[in-house]
Amino acid sequence: MFLKVSSLFLVALLLTALPAQARNGYFGVRGGISDVHEKDIIDDYVSGGFGSGYIGFYSGAFRGEVEYTYISRADYDDKQLDLDADFQRVMANAYVDAPITRYVRPYFGGGVGTAIYSVKDNLTHTKKSGCNFAWNATAGLGIKITRNLTFYSGYRYVFMGKIGLCEDDLRFVADEVY
Repeated sequence: MFLKVSSLFLVALLLTALPAQARNGYFGVRGGISDVHEKDIIDDYVSGGFGSGYIGFYSGAFRGEVEYTYISRADYDDKQLDLDADFQRVMANAYVDAPITRYVRPYFGGGVGTAIYSVKDNLTHTKKSGCNFAWNATAGLGIKITRNLTFYSGYRYVFMGKIGLCEDDLRFVADEVY
């Protein structure tokens, strides 16, 4: 419960604080490839897709946004585990753009929020749903196409928290390329 309330407070704070400081707002969608895996078993990747929508504000080189992400059903399968998982996230992200030219802008940033999960263990037929504190680190490149359109490509590491489904807690992370 604390995670839900604190995440909602953080999102509300971001939404109320940024418009007073920012000159411009923006919105968009992202999609890409997401490799979700258990943090300690990094050789057992599960590729899938993700989609997200975001709204934000920028002021100079700084950007802040609120983002919702859905990761399509991840099928995690090895000799000890056979899991189906759905993940959703609500994140407050902040970025710093470092313009090289008028049209090319590398960026880096991070964010915090809530990861909502639903995991089913197909071997023991147990299910678990809940939410965890989540954080991310992001880096990429923005290429300005027109005055109001920028194409972003990047990499994001996301820690989505622990899920106590079996004897040991599983710690899920996602490597996302968009």
